[in-house]
Amino acid sequence: MTQVELVLTDTRIWARGPSTHWDGVPSVVLGGNGSLVVGEPLTPLGQVSSAVQFVAAERIALLPRVPELAEALSALFATVLDNLGLGSPCERFTIVCPTEWGGHRRETIATAARRFAGDIVFEPIAARSVATDEATLRARRVVVLEFGALTTTAATVVRTHDGAQVESCEYEPDLALDDLGADPGAAEGLAAMLERLLDGGRADLVQVFGASDPAKLDLIDQVAHQVCGADVEVRPVSGVDLLHRPEPRSGYIPDPVRAMPDTEWLQPLRQRAAARAPERNTVVYAAAAAAVVVLAAAAVGAVVAFSGSDDSQESAAAPTTSAPATSAPISARSTSAAPRTSTAPSAPAATETLGRITFRIPDGWRVTSSSTQSSRVDLAPEDGSRLRLTIIQTAVAPDAGYARIAADLEAQMREKPSLGALRRDVVFAGRSGLSYIERPEGGSTVRWHVLLEHATQVSVGCQYVADIDWATLEPSCEELAASIDVQP
Repeated sequence: MTQVELVLTDTRIWARGPSTHWDGVPSVVLGGNGSLVVGEPLTPLGQVSSAVQFVAAERIALLPRVPELAEALSALFATVLDNLGLGSPCERFTIVCPTEWGGHRRETIATAARRFAGDIVFEPIAARSVATDEATLRARRVVVLEFGALTTTAATVVRTHDGAQVESCEYEPDLALDDLGADPGAAEGLAAMLERLLDGGRADLVQVFGASDPAKLDLIDQVAHQVCGADVEVRPVSGVDLLHRPEPRSGYIPDPVRAMPDTEWLQPLRQRAAARAPERNTVVYAAAAAAVVVLAAAAVGAVVAFSGSDDSQESAAAPTTSAPATSAPISARSTSAAPRTSTAPSAPAATETLGRITFRIPDGWRVTSSSTQSSRVDLAPEDGSRLRLTIIQTAVAPDAGYARIAADLEAQMREKPSLGALRRDVVFAGRSGLSYIERPEGGSTVRWHVLLEHATQVSVGCQYVADIDWATLEPSCEELAASIDVQP
């Protein structure tokens, strides 16, 4: 089964299959035998009509037969598959459609497309335009201008943990691209449209879809700078750009949360007490363990990530019974002061090596486990507090920058609701990187800070439970992150 991506507009259609791509005109005209011919040039005075432009109608006026729209769209999709060298049905059509389209137009297209694909997915042009342009990764808000045959649409798009999302939209049915430069009022209309769209807000970048003439682009550039500010970047986008997908990555796993194992300190307190108790002190140790359980009446689960943010933590209801080791329960009240607040004299911090990185163990911490592949090490407090520090190192391709790693992480975040939004340019321990927070079931929190140096991705994780304040663990996290040295 195959998947096909389509970008549909009034005047052009771009398509991509597994092995080739095609672009043409979404036009239909009656052939000599009365059948529909797809792809003829659109001419103002001819009998050629755009099937996409008439998507809100029931029939297209191609005299003398006046075919139904469904027939025209079916002919269009059949031509697409033929030019891609594919048979039908396909597994999926992903249709990138004009942003202003509502449910009626989408359902009309979907009804015709279901003859050729089992699954139909729609994406607005504005969202896809931002998602496929790496220049937008650092932009907080992007304006996307879409110019159709006779209309103009403007939308603002923001990036969230669910991907690029359309924030607001303005539609002008009587503002055509051809009017710009020919009609003195067209530029004023475009400026007014952008002002309504932003409503006093700001945009960091403007994308222009459907315009390629240099003179038109210069005029659009002038209007965009007038409304959005002199420093805003204006970037033209084509249909081919919307079909672009990132190259396959070099096989690294950017999400350290997936690699978090069940460690000894995450086991239920009674199991830990039984496992550690010497036989000759069974009665005494069992009594002590019972006292600890009384103090730890609430237990919560945890596997968490490290971030430079100071976001408030969410608490989860604590289970009343101990869970099996796989559920990773942690005592929510058995942790006292931070391990590095001890006033006892301590030896100089030990230096450890993990693959291509070296780091110093914070005062009051010890190494508890390390990966046999030299990719991961875990640290725990010497006083037995339920806290953990983790370092994971992963080799990446030499050309893999923060943009690619961020895209990988955001793709995983869309599939994992427990992960919070990715934050860029977060400075922690004097180092800038990516960060995010995970709040898994059980009430714990994981903070991750992702660094990239010398083709090595280093993920530093700090784990704590709901009843422990982040300020308790933050000094040790900062000390560990600051000490990391990546060798070229």
